[in-house]
Amino acid sequence: MATPAEIKARLGRNNSALKELQTDRAQVGYVSREWDTHPTSGLNPARLAEIMLNAEQGYLVDQFDLADDIEEKDAHIMAEIQKRKNALLGKQWQIVAPKNASAAEQRDADMVTDIINSLPDFEDLILDMGDGILRAISNSQIHWENEGNIWYPGKFESIPARRFETNDDDRNKVLLRLDGGQTEALWPLGWIQHTHKAKSGYIARAGLIRVLAWPFLFKNYSVRDLAEFLEIYGLPLRLGKYPSGATKDEKSTLLQAVMSIGHNAGGIIPTGMQIDFEEAAKGGEGPYMAMVSWAERSASKAILGGTLTSQADGKSSTNALGNVHDEVRQELLASDLRQIASTLTRDLVWPLVMLNGSTFSNMRRRPRLVFDTQDPEDLKTYSEAIPALVNIGMKISNQWVADKLKIPVPKDDELVLGVQQLPATAPNADAAQSQPTATPGAGTDSVQQTALNGAQITSLSEIIQQYTAGELDKDAAQALIKAGFPAIPDNLINQMLSGKQRQSQLPATKPDPTAAALRAIVALKQAAPKSADIDPLTQALAVAAGQQLDDDISAISKAVNEATSWDDVEKALITSFSDRGAVALSAIMQQAMAAAALAGRYDVELGN
Repeated sequence: MATPAEIKARLGRNNSALKELQTDRAQVGYVSREWDTHPTSGLNPARLAEIMLNAEQGYLVDQFDLADDIEEKDAHIMAEIQKRKNALLGKQWQIVAPKNASAAEQRDADMVTDIINSLPDFEDLILDMGDGILRAISNSQIHWENEGNIWYPGKFESIPARRFETNDDDRNKVLLRLDGGQTEALWPLGWIQHTHKAKSGYIARAGLIRVLAWPFLFKNYSVRDLAEFLEIYGLPLRLGKYPSGATKDEKSTLLQAVMSIGHNAGGIIPTGMQIDFEEAAKGGEGPYMAMVSWAERSASKAILGGTLTSQADGKSSTNALGNVHDEVRQELLASDLRQIASTLTRDLVWPLVMLNGSTFSNMRRRPRLVFDTQDPEDLKTYSEAIPALVNIGMKISNQWVADKLKIPVPKDDELVLGVQQLPATAPNADAAQSQPTATPGAGTDSVQQTALNGAQITSLSEIIQQYTAGELDKDAAQALIKAGFPAIPDNLINQMLSGKQRQSQLPATKPDPTAAALRAIVALKQAAPKSADIDPLTQALAVAAGQQLDDDISAISKAVNEATSWDDVEKALITSFSDRGAVALSAIMQQAMAAAALAGRYDVELGN
C-alpha cells in the first residue's frame, strides 16, 4: 500500500497543473481568440430551436453565447440572476473534519481553513461559480503558487463557458476545446470545475438558459412591436392637401413640410395648400405590455421561484405571500450553496490536503467544506420558551441552543457576560440571630420585596428569637410572620423557622391568646378583602385579645386619625407600644390596619 508521501508524489506535486496553465498551451491558441457569435441577432423560433438541438448533440458554444447575450440585453433577467448570485456571498463556511477526527485529521482541516481564509478572491470565486445557474457550468483555472512546502491557489481565473464542450460518450463530462476541433479532458488539480444543476439532466439541459430563452424571445417580439406602434401611431396622421394644378415643386414642398412637421413642430407651405391632422388609429399599448409582463414574470418564477420578491403588483400580492416566496428563495439559496460546497470540497479542499496534509489516503476521512445556510432563530421566542421547558424537566443541551441562536460557545479563557450571583446564606436560626438582614436565606430579593424598614426587621428578628427560645410554637410564629410580612413566601418562612427550638420553655398547657388572635387575623387576611369581613375581624380581636386589646383601641384610633400616611401610623404605634414586644406589636399593627381600612386611610397612604 502506498504511503501518503508516495501518493502525494505520484498524484500531487508531479501534476502538470502545478507547473503551467492548461489554457496557455499552443493547442488552444486559435480557440482563445474566437469572437462571440451573438446568436440573438435576428433570433427567431426556428433559430432558437436549432441552437438548443445542437447543444443536446454536444455543440454548446451557441447556447453559451446565447446565455451571454440574454444576460446583457434583458435587464430584468440580468437583475434576477444577480439577486440569486449575490445571495451566495457573505455566508459563513467552515472546513469540517471527519467524525471522531484524529489529531492529524483535525490539523489538516485547520490547515485548509487557514489557507482558504488567506485567499483574497475566494468570494469572487463563489460569485463566478454562480454563473453555472444560467449556463450549467462554470470553470475557473487555478494558478498554483508555493511558499516552501506549502502549495496554495494564488489566483482563480474564470474561463468563458464557450471554451468547453461535453464528451459525446459521457454528456456530463466537460472537455476543453482545442484548435482544429479537438478536445481534451481538464487537468486534475488545475480547475474548479463546477456543474450547476438548476434541473436534472445532462449538462446541455441543466442550466436555466433553455427555460429563459423562450420568454426572452417573445418579450423581444413584443418590445419591437410596441416600438413600431409608438412610431406609427404615437403621433397623429398628417395629411397634406394641394390645389389642383399644383406644380411638382409645390407638391414636393408640401410633402417635405408634412414629413418634418411632426419633429420640427413648424414649417411653411405655399398659399392654397393645407395640412390636416387626423386622429390616430384606435388602440393602445396594452397587448404588448401584457406580453412583456408575462415574459418577465415567467423569468422571475424560473430564477427566484416566485414573483413577489421582485414584482409586487399591489393587488394579489400580500405580505404573507411575499414571505412564502422569500422562503422559496431561501431554499434555492441553500441548494446553490450545497452544490458549490461539493465542488469546492472536491476541487479545492482535497487538493490542499493532498499537497500539504497527511490524511489524504482515506477518501472517507477527508475534510469537507460546509456553508452555514440556517438563519438564527428568534432570540426573544427562545429566551421565553427555553426556561419554561427546563422548569418542567426537559433536558436541553447548551450546544443545541447555541446552534439554534447562532451564539458562539465561549472558549475556556474567554470573558462572558452574566449576572453577578450573591452568595447564599445558611437558612438557620443562628444566622438569623447574628445577621438579621441576611437571615431570610433566600437572597436579597425577598427582603427587598418586603420593603422592610428598620423596625420591621427588628420585629422579624424578635419573632424568630422568641420561637428559638421556645416562647412561641411554630404555628404561632408562622402566623405572626405572615401577618406582619405578607410578601414573604411560605417556603422562606419555613426556612427561617427551621432552627432548633428549646422545647423545655414552651408553655405546657396555657394557650397564648395573642397567638390565637393573630392566627385568626391571618385566616381573615387570606380571605377576599371585602368590607363584610370587618365584623368578624373585630369580633375575633375582641374575643381573643380580651380587655387588654380594648384598652389599646383609643390609642390606635388616635394614631390613625392623626396620621396622613401609613408610615405615620407605623411610627406612632412603634413609639407607643415598643415595650410590648414583637408579638403584641404585630397584633396592634393588624388592629391598626383594620382601623385604617375602616377610616379610609388607605386612600391617604396611596395619595388619593
